[in-house]
Amino acid sequence: MRGKIKTRFINSLALLLTVSLFMVSFFLITPSYAEFTESQLKKLIIPPFSLGEKDPNLPVYPLLNSADKQTGYVFQTVDLIKIPGFSGAPINLLVQMDFEGNFIDVKVLEHNEPVFVSGHGSLPLDKFINQYAGLSVAQNIKVQLSTQRAERAKNQIDGVAMATASVRIMNETILAASLKIARKKLKGLNTKPAAIAKPDYFEKKTIEDLLNQNLVKIQKFTNKDVQKLFEKTDVADSDDIAASNPNKLFSEIILADLSVPTIAKNLLTEETYKETFKHLGKTKVPLLIIANGRHQLLKEDFTPASVPEKITIKQNDLAINMRDTYIDVKLNKENGLTKQLQLTPKSQAYIFALDRRFGFDPASKWQLHMGVHRQKGFFHPKLIEKDLIVTYQLPSRFFDFPKADIRSETESPWAASWRAQSTNLVILLLFLIGLYASLFWRQSWMAIPSNLKIIRPLILGFTLLFIGWYGQAQLSIVTVIALIKTFKASPGFSFLLYDPLSTVIWIAVIFSFFVWGRGTFCGWLCPYGVLQELSSKLGQFLKVKPVRIKQQLDDQLKYIKYVILFAIIITAFFAPSYAEVIAEVEPFKTAITLYFWRTWPFMLYAAFWLVLSMFVFKAFCRYACPLGAFLSLGGILRTVNWIPRRKECGSPCQLCNVRCNYQSIKPSGKIDYSECFQCLDCVSIHDDKKTCVPLILESKNTSKVNGE
Repeated sequence: MRGKIKTRFINSLALLLTVSLFMVSFFLITPSYAEFTESQLKKLIIPPFSLGEKDPNLPVYPLLNSADKQTGYVFQTVDLIKIPGFSGAPINLLVQMDFEGNFIDVKVLEHNEPVFVSGHGSLPLDKFINQYAGLSVAQNIKVQLSTQRAERAKNQIDGVAMATASVRIMNETILAASLKIARKKLKGLNTKPAAIAKPDYFEKKTIEDLLNQNLVKIQKFTNKDVQKLFEKTDVADSDDIAASNPNKLFSEIILADLSVPTIAKNLLTEETYKETFKHLGKTKVPLLIIANGRHQLLKEDFTPASVPEKITIKQNDLAINMRDTYIDVKLNKENGLTKQLQLTPKSQAYIFALDRRFGFDPASKWQLHMGVHRQKGFFHPKLIEKDLIVTYQLPSRFFDFPKADIRSETESPWAASWRAQSTNLVILLLFLIGLYASLFWRQSWMAIPSNLKIIRPLILGFTLLFIGWYGQAQLSIVTVIALIKTFKASPGFSFLLYDPLSTVIWIAVIFSFFVWGRGTFCGWLCPYGVLQELSSKLGQFLKVKPVRIKQQLDDQLKYIKYVILFAIIITAFFAPSYAEVIAEVEPFKTAITLYFWRTWPFMLYAAFWLVLSMFVFKAFCRYACPLGAFLSLGGILRTVNWIPRRKECGSPCQLCNVRCNYQSIKPSGKIDYSECFQCLDCVSIHDDKKTCVPLILESKNTSKVNGE
């Protein structure tokens, strides 16, 4: 009678939980991701920048400066690419990018990444995203693993510990969306390796040689040339000097690429040459720009070592960022340079630095644009600007042309993750091959009590330390949720590949379904399961009396995990943003992913199950684990009854039933493989002539027959 009451209570509880979660699923429906409206985006742009009118042909907005002039582009990534995050939903980010492809700012608009939502919190994510400011889309930015502490390259950013897959997906999302805009808007963006001047290649040249071969480019503009620029405009007659002296020099511009030793060493004094390259990085290209005439290079209020306003370097119609190096230019007078160029004390000579990483290729043709403006009127002056343009290109013999990293250009970002984890993957694969081979061909040998006592702790220790805490490869029901969300949104399943170790374990677990069922993962490869087993051992050491649940109640309690799994799956379909909340029933994230470094309710919950395991063996795994329920369903594919049985098992012998801590052996002797954790204890008993009751009786009968 009491057993029936308990059964009804358990069934009623399961039904109530299911109905409640159904109601949550249908009444708290939220989308997998949200696109922000224009009004919402405007509030996120920090002054002095503002948002312009949306492009009619592309989901991008102009980024305006304080003078309402466009200075770049703004876009949300979900409009351009929908790479599912580890939660299964795309990550939406707001990107501000200038005309050179440099990131001005990146913000997270919307994400459901479990490790940040209810784990790390927003601070590590914000710190990660803030690294993009100042980097360029042309840099092939890579996320550095937290375990790689060597000196970081310029195109590497620090990842977030225990969130490697999520931040790599964010990185690909930012770069993929930004490159789409760059290809449409920044036509000159150079994403291939730029040429590099040969450091040891030098030709002795006179100034005449440099000028005749256009290694030093000179171009003169007379007043008449400038007048032509402004003809048919309202300011055509606003320059009286130009009108009265049309043939007089307006500006003489001299250009030289100092990264080429043949040019630099023939032009500069040794002191200036050393000073020029002393402070430049390996990616910088120094350009010498000289101006004669009445039109000057820089404004009178120009701030040294800043970006000039009147002059611009362009390549393929794309402006390239440059800065004054603030070096006092001293030209080589011995070769008659100053005399040949007719330089005067009023001549302006500056060295500017350009960066190859920002798309500048010194071996390709580029132009110097010098701005000339005229205005008319006093109260509301009308301003018109025109450019004087000088084209410059050097012969290819002065440059080395690095081969593009074809691998980095053609491989997917997830492939880079696999390369970065190559050593760990080899270790994991060797471990899995050894474990599976032993379970398949050497199971009886492993089950020998003396062997099992040594082998099992070693394997479980590797699982906890390497797979769990070091490799962060604890499988979770969150992956199943992500698959469901991805199935709904249909943006692809590549997110699984961003976590190589977990992917390999998933493949191994799926393979094990066909041979052993769920037990291979739950008994050997689950880090949190190892923690529970250690807790049970601690209980034995402390002489805690274990509690064995009555078989009928145990059978009922095991259904709870299926109810939880069912609730999570339903919620993932109809209220995806709440699925991760329910998935917190798993203490894996707290205990393994975050090393118990979390708010106290989560830590208390994870510790509760470990303490309970001291009394009820692996209680969470048996009764509440939704992943275990999911793997049990996968175990239906099992094709082999791999646990050996004798006709005496269950009748009369009950030893394996009594000894099974998981209570997966029925009194009848039948194995409930959906609840078996492959601990090999029953196999050990079956093969041990000193323990297995039928073998002991058989041995005694044989002795009697032989008269012993």
